[in-house]
Amino acid sequence: MALKLHFASLSLGASVDQQTGGLSVFDVVDEIRTPQLPVHLQSLVISLVLDNAREEEMQGKVLIHLLTPDGKQNLLGQGELSVPREQRRLKAVFRFGGLPLTLFGSHRFVVSWVSGSGQKQGEAILDFEVSQVMQVAQGVPPAEKPPLSH
Repeated sequence: MALKLHFASLSLGASVDQQTGGLSVFDVVDEIRTPQLPVHLQSLVISLVLDNAREEEMQGKVLIHLLTPDGKQNLLGQGELSVPREQRRLKAVFRFGGLPLTLFGSHRFVVSWVSGSGQKQGEAILDFEVSQVMQVAQGVPPAEKPPLSH
């Protein structure tokens, strides 16, 4: 089994063109800024491009885990993986809706692909930060007047 990771991204949106096979990724995520937690992300997308380097057929599973700053690991999803021998490149788009985030700090998605016997064949690691920011009320005048220019 020789699926090699060619590309991986974490974003707010992605699409694969049905005519050309082109993958488009929108709004890449490396940091999420919020004034408070918990927050539910309306949409989060993991996109992968894998190469079938040896042109072998593969049957197995894909597992998606989220590691949180408190050291916990949560299985968010799993699915069957079937790659025909003649398929050289595989594009996969995993969509999550309403994903809750409850901790500030470093988060990590781990997407693993395993053989039918459960042996790990590869993984993609996607890190992102959840940072706290001050919430600024809109419509409040600035504390200082801007300098005048003549």
